[in-house]
Amino acid sequence: MDMEEAKNETKTLLESLGFGDAIEDIETYQGVTSRITVRIRGDARMLIGEYGNNLAALEHVLRRIMAKKQGAEAHFTLDINDYRMKRMEDLKQDVKSAAHAVRIYKKPVPLRPMSSFERRIVHLLLAEYPDIATESVGNDPERRVVIKPYP
Repeated sequence: MDMEEAKNETKTLLESLGFGDAIEDIETYQGVTSRITVRIRGDARMLIGEYGNNLAALEHVLRRIMAKKQGAEAHFTLDINDYRMKRMEDLKQDVKSAAHAVRIYKKPVPLRPMSSFERRIVHLLLAEYPDIATESVGNDPERRVVIKPYP
């Protein structure tokens, strides 16, 4: 999948959903992980939805469309008005605060329920801390990470 194809498919889908006029710009870029990011700018709050649920669903639909056309899995990230980027920064701050609390009080700290992608980020962020362990508990949609002192 190339960046132009990702941009065109995104634009086509948004127009067919009636959001063509709300979108100011669609740009693509390739991050350090070689994963393509499609960034949408405009008055598209409705596309993000509560807790990013609509954004995740839109990304899923786009992946399915592109996988069907290409015959292979499409790997990209969809972001609207930098929502995901801001969520990641908030998540990093929450994780740092929770890890600090675990170190001070020596008790487990459960985080809020989150997507599998966000849980993976938490596990990766704390993997380098030798005195802290992480564990995913519960079932979707209430699955969360618990940060605890390493035994």
